[in-house]
Amino acid sequence: MQETKKKTKNKLILLTKSINNKTTEKYFFKYAFPCAQVKIRRGTLTVEEYNNLRKLFLENNPPDKETLEKIFPPAFKRIKKLADKMNKEVWDPEVIKEYWTKEHNRLIDNKDGMYAEASETLKDLCKIHEAEVIEKKANKLLVKYDDKKRAVFNFLIPDINIRDKVTIHYAHAIEKVN
Repeated sequence: MQETKKKTKNKLILLTKSINNKTTEKYFFKYAFPCAQVKIRRGTLTVEEYNNLRKLFLENNPPDKETLEKIFPPAFKRIKKLADKMNKEVWDPEVIKEYWTKEHNRLIDNKDGMYAEASETLKDLCKIHEAEVIEKKANKLLVKYDDKKRAVFNFLIPDINIRDKVTIHYAHAIEKVN
């Protein structure tokens, strides 16, 4: 009886890890993809590669971990440091969430890497903001945060309503904030 419970518990843990890993990849990708246009301008991503990524993004279907790490090496260099600091694995869901919800903006404010030379406008676009939806038209939203308004695409959360709060990154609404 005790052995059966232990096996069931181990299977449940493995299943949870499997689900979390796929969910973690989706979570990382939905926040990372908006950066892909910058990668085209910097010459580190081709238009064809971007179009393939965009298709996956619109389908909410992330590439595998190895591909994500290859496409976004600066993010993973930073995530590795954060994971070490948190004493967790790089792909731990807590690490990925901490990176996008807190660390990413802090790094931009500290002018880490390419942000040292970026304009204030680009740095603001690159940050993750919590915004309020003030207008909705087809697959676009007009959102307000701080004293700014910005138009963003709304491919990931089509059931959003006016006055809902969302996170935005670059030109995309990423997820609804409860």
